[in-house]
Amino acid sequence: MDKLRIVMNAILTIVVIFVCSLAALNFFSAPDRPGLFGYKGYTVISGSMKPTLEVGDYIVIKEIPFEKVQKGDIISFYQEHTLVTHRVIERNRDYLQTRGDQNNVNDLIAVTKANYLGKYQFRIKQLGRFLLWLQDPLVYSLIMAAIALRIAVLLLFKK
Repeated sequence: MDKLRIVMNAILTIVVIFVCSLAALNFFSAPDRPGLFGYKGYTVISGSMKPTLEVGDYIVIKEIPFEKVQKGDIISFYQEHTLVTHRVIERNRDYLQTRGDQNNVNDLIAVTKANYLGKYQFRIKQLGRFLLWLQDPLVYSLIMAAIALRIAVLLLFKK
């Protein structure tokens, strides 16, 4: 029984660290925040980058200098108050022309240093869908109730 408890505690610790890391990354990913060690995370909400990125994927971008972005890189930027992640198809000194892999036409507005956020680093398939599900008020309430119940049981049946 003690071995099972040790394994369960280790698994729970890993899950808590992972969830706290994601929460911190999401908190620091707001446009006016610096990111977490230069990284920001976002959930893909459109199919414009299929098959490279799918709806529901969680992507992590790194804030690298605008001048270092090259043709072919995938970048995130703001376009009319909307976060967009597309591929650079043309590089100019002052701007980047982008397009989604699924799209037939270039984006109408070029990316400048002012609206550029960072370069795509990696994705975690469908994690974004799970994170959005966790933000549902009912799911959040049930999780908080389960945590409160667990604490109550621990306090009541403390050895």
